[in-house]
Amino acid sequence: MSEQREFVSAGRTTIITESGIDTGIDYVLVHGIGMGHRYWSEFAEALGRTGRVFALDLPGFGDAPEPDEPLDIAASGDLIAEIVAHEGLQRSVLVGHSMGTEIVVEAAARHPEFADRVVLIAPTVNPRERTAAKQAVRMLQDVSMSKPKVMALGLMYYLKAGPRWYVKKLGTMLEHHVEDSLPKVTAPVLVLRGRTDTVVPDYWARDVTRLVPDGRYIEVDGHGHEAMITGGVQIAKLVAEHAGTTLPDDDEIVAAPPLTVLGKAGIWAADYLYAGSRQLVSLFRRRPPARYLKGDRRKPVIVLLPGVYETWVFMAPIAERLSKAGYRVSVVYGMKHNRRPIVDTSRMLQNALTRVHVPSAGRIIVAHSKGGLIGKHLMSEADLGVRGMVTLCTPFTGSKLARYAVGRTLREFGPTNGTITELAGRTSVNERITSLSPSFDPHVPGGSALDGARNIALLGAGHFLTLASEEAADTVLTEVSRLADREA
Repeated sequence: MSEQREFVSAGRTTIITESGIDTGIDYVLVHGIGMGHRYWSEFAEALGRTGRVFALDLPGFGDAPEPDEPLDIAASGDLIAEIVAHEGLQRSVLVGHSMGTEIVVEAAARHPEFADRVVLIAPTVNPRERTAAKQAVRMLQDVSMSKPKVMALGLMYYLKAGPRWYVKKLGTMLEHHVEDSLPKVTAPVLVLRGRTDTVVPDYWARDVTRLVPDGRYIEVDGHGHEAMITGGVQIAKLVAEHAGTTLPDDDEIVAAPPLTVLGKAGIWAADYLYAGSRQLVSLFRRRPPARYLKGDRRKPVIVLLPGVYETWVFMAPIAERLSKAGYRVSVVYGMKHNRRPIVDTSRMLQNALTRVHVPSAGRIIVAHSKGGLIGKHLMSEADLGVRGMVTLCTPFTGSKLARYAVGRTLREFGPTNGTITELAGRTSVNERITSLSPSFDPHVPGGSALDGARNIALLGAGHFLTLASEEAADTVLTEVSRLADREA
């Protein structure tokens, strides 16, 4: 049972939602930009079994009315201290997420008497990327942003706050240099980062931990920037432990709710925004870096096959990961935006590879969407030293959405199309294929599972966003390494 009330200071209203039980531990939850108290729900409910929880809607966000002007981050920290004092909290644990971590740091640094413990979940802003454009791209890339629960909450809150207020508050967030205040925090600090968080890179989270006098760093597997939404109970257990208590052993991580219409719409929108950004980058990056061709000659060469209307730029995050791991990455020229029929492109690719000496360690195809169909056709017709293929979001059984497409390029993906059905019958190569499927693919709603192949379900969602996720890059690298280690 929760209780909601207003706290007014200097004409600005903060909404306080209190829940939990009185054990002597009080958790103050400070949300990130554009959000509000509801996105803590599962996390707050779990914490409430170990103490009182005070989830805030800062002025202008969530249910709190918008003031004339936003507070800067330091003044927001003062506001948190004022609330703690007004509520009479004793053993207060200040918990911030994203922008909320900057506010919590200021509160603890400027008013140490009101911070018994501090928790920073996905601390911002990384000084190397302190621009609005860079932060927007990173947020789009973050795999957790494409999960249904996150998309639904994010859309609800961002629409509520409105773009004008969001931009105003973003300015104060980017102007703040949290690294200057971190050394002044005397309370014990727990820094939490989701392993697939692209907004908060690992090196920055570790820098935050080093900058505070008493810091501890934990990286949480399987989650991104919004870890306390996607893994509420798991994160709550870590926070409770930092506060000196424990959650009951019977707590289990609750699965995300089924995807709603709003969630699907959010994923579609984010997917196309990311695809648009990649098309824009493609205008200026015609050729891949020369270093892609350098690497360990004992490892197979990676042949990159993008999807329809795509260039290699769409797959650049995965190519980068493979290149850094020592693989030579080869981009096939002449495909342009990959609009030719599947069979024609496969045969063109076969001719191109025939003219190049087969590497001693062989080749591995890494493909996205249509590229996986091209790769399967090639593997079933010619050897060419291909040891296997790792695909992402490939419509091996077609896509029912193809019937609504204008033009032959996309209609080729229809489930009853001759090429799709003919390829389905070529099963001899399936055992050498790994197919990665996101939790929701707007363009391939039937999924990418392939009979006889190694099928792996990813946590993230999106047809294009998947290519930018660390989860996908990690999985591709793992599967490429597995294929490379197999006997030829």
